[in-house]
Amino acid sequence: MESYARTILGVSQHDFPADLVAAEQQRQEALLALRQVPPRPWTDAAGTVHRADTGWTPDDGEREARLWERLRELSITVGDHPHWSERGDDVVAARMRLKQLAGEGGSAEPADAVS
Repeated sequence: MESYARTILGVSQHDFPADLVAAEQQRQEALLALRQVPPRPWTDAAGTVHRADTGWTPDDGEREARLWERLRELSITVGDHPHWSERGDDVVAARMRLKQLAGEGGSAEPADAVS
């Protein structure tokens, strides 16, 4: 796979700083955790309640807010990392490869998502 990545995408896990890979892993973990929060119920203009049976609680709302904040922080950390300004090649392909590496476990230890 690495030879494919280097040939096609021009990057491998060794092309990224460990802190950048770790931040992307944490970002993906926060996104996965956010997807596990039950959907919030809502009422339309006619007064019909939607998603009333999802099991959502106010605690889920607090958790959702914390996860969104963490996701925003990590997205900024990844997007504004100094590594991107140092790259002379195709940054879009490199960012896609970083996402793939982080999803595969990358070269850094994954960190816990906000609970």
